[in-house]
Amino acid sequence: MPPLLPRPALLPRGITTKRTTTLCLRPAAHFSSSTPRSSTPQRIPPESPLFINIPNPPQDQSIEALRELKPVKGHLPIPRQIFKERGSHMKPQNIWRRKHIPLPTNAKSQQPPRSEKQAWKRRMAELRRTNLRQGLRALYRRKRRTDKRREAAQAKKAAEHKAAAIAPEREDDRITRATINPEILKTAVLRDPLRFERALASQERTNALIAQKSERRRDAIQELYMKARSFIVNESDLEAEVNKLFAPDYWKKMGLSASGFEVRNIWDLNGRPQTVADMLNEVSRTSSTAVKSFETEKTRTLKRQKEVAEELTGGKLDGD
Repeated sequence: MPPLLPRPALLPRGITTKRTTTLCLRPAAHFSSSTPRSSTPQRIPPESPLFINIPNPPQDQSIEALRELKPVKGHLPIPRQIFKERGSHMKPQNIWRRKHIPLPTNAKSQQPPRSEKQAWKRRMAELRRTNLRQGLRALYRRKRRTDKRREAAQAKKAAEHKAAAIAPEREDDRITRATINPEILKTAVLRDPLRFERALASQERTNALIAQKSERRRDAIQELYMKARSFIVNESDLEAEVNKLFAPDYWKKMGLSASGFEVRNIWDLNGRPQTVADMLNEVSRTSSTAVKSFETEKTRTLKRQKEVAEELTGGKLDGD
């Protein structure tokens, strides 16, 4: 395997292709670490990308282009917008200049200068006023030219966009367009022909729900009114109720349970909570409880009459 050639240096932008080709035809120079490097350009082999010199574009982002660019020191200041305010269009006019760039009016300034330095200061002041007046006029003319160019570009772009939007479909687009079912292109939302009937039905359902809520609220108020007679409203009633419930012989006063045993707790007194199966057995008279099985028809009728009366009167009645 032949030895590798040393890496050549990068060529500047100004070297043309003809010069590069001429350099390539010269004999190779001997490189040595002991001898100083000559100022003649190095020989570029044909396999190198720099064998044919191609100028870099202005916006080249390659490493070679970045190496050739000189570092920029500092940055340019952002120009001020001196015509940004509402009344800034008055600056180039004489009225604004006479108000903001006035001439000296004191008696001392009307006298001739007494020295060369005073005359120089007056000339400098007049030069600053002149430069400010001329600069304002020039900047305002440049602003108007810039605004006109911007408005013309915006109007042109808007006209191009509008023309492209209303332009008919090109023939090549129509021929090469994929086939689409015409029914898919119909995206209009049709109104429901039965929308008024649906609205009336929804209104009836809403009114029914409101009536049910009102009825439940009325029943709750009636039940609260019926149970208000047993409310504890003072300390004496509270003390009497506490002494009654927490008396040592409270359960003994309840007598015997349904099964004939002594009552010792609430489970012995009322039994376990009633389930749906117990309700069905009670209606069909197949309950396994002896008390329920031997319940008379009169007791059942009284319970039904009470429920019917509560439904007719719209409120709860006393009694168990």
